[in-house]
Amino acid sequence: MHPVGKVFMGIGVFVIIGGVLLMIVGGGNIEDAGEKFNELEAYELEQVTSGTITIDDDDGLGDLGLTFYVQGDYVDMDNNGVWDHCNSTEITITEKPTTNSDWDESKNGDFYFEVYEGQGCNANEDNRDDDRSNQGLIKVGRACLACYSGDISFTSNVEVWVVYEDKIIGKAIEGIGEAIGGGLQGAAGFMGICCGVVVFAFGLILGLLVNNEQKVIVQNTGMTMNNMTMQPSNQTTLTQPVYQKDYADVPVQPQTTMQQPQGDSFWSQEEPKNPF
Repeated sequence: MHPVGKVFMGIGVFVIIGGVLLMIVGGGNIEDAGEKFNELEAYELEQVTSGTITIDDDDGLGDLGLTFYVQGDYVDMDNNGVWDHCNSTEITITEKPTTNSDWDESKNGDFYFEVYEGQGCNANEDNRDDDRSNQGLIKVGRACLACYSGDISFTSNVEVWVVYEDKIIGKAIEGIGEAIGGGLQGAAGFMGICCGVVVFAFGLILGLLVNNEQKVIVQNTGMTMNNMTMQPSNQTTLTQPVYQKDYADVPVQPQTTMQQPQGDSFWSQEEPKNPF
């Protein structure tokens, strides 16, 4: 096989291996992203009546804070216009960090009732949060809005499940990033494998074709030499025919002989006369 073909085949194998590795890495990132998405339903504290959570405000602008859930359903049995679970829940903040007054809505880090933003615990069908209804939990309120770094402690008269919103959002962003990165890596790996196969096949075909072409050239050269060698023995030499004129057929033209006048010889000439 021609060396050029082998080079292309080697490149193709290298690209295929790289594509396989990319697909493996991409698959791992997608799997990690799935785990982070599963953690979106995780809780900082579960089924407690008191606790302390450390707020880690990385950007120094204040965190979104905590969200509290209780077991129950969205019902208003006494028809007072407030969800019943809000009337039966009492959560008290016993310790809290300072807050960013620019957007803490004057809550000062304390607990406040909220099911859907801006509607408090008003009993209407638009004011529901069913994100964790599959776990039998409903939202009751929030605390530590715009808190800087520090510890927040609370007590509750009922068991609560607490979510640290900023951690959940961070995990969601990480999960999305890893899912996108894994998808791109997987796509790049697949394309690399396809390109590697094409390059490998091209190298294989190129190597075989170039090798065959050389053989044909050698054979043709041999035939040419044989022809050149055999040519003198088979060649017929043509000679220029010699035509002889037959003068018998050509009429003879009469020839006229020009006779010179006979003059006196040198010795018969008269001696010139002396005029004197």
